[in-house]
Amino acid sequence: MQITISPHLQSTYKLIQNAFPNGIEPQNYLPLLALLSEEMSDRNLAEVVAYYSGKDYSVVLNDIYRVQSIDIPIPEAIDNLKEKLIICGYEQWLEEG
Repeated sequence: MQITISPHLQSTYKLIQNAFPNGIEPQNYLPLLALLSEEMSDRNLAEVVAYYSGKDYSVVLNDIYRVQSIDIPIPEAIDNLKEKLIICGYEQWLEEG
């Protein structure tokens, strides 16, 4: 599939695609937003996740705001997700940023 997302967001798209080849599972969605929002702008993260998941950009952006304020995922969920992402190239992705 041809990726038609901004070049500066392609490495994030590939990280998410590697970690979730069959789509982002509901239990990982909010922890993913919480973890990646620590490293990216809210709008860039919303663009990538909306593109990958097929969700509306504004819905994803509001979900990002929600995990930063009122619906913060438990640390264990974020840690478990981080372990999964490390296997899929998270540390290399961090170095690119």
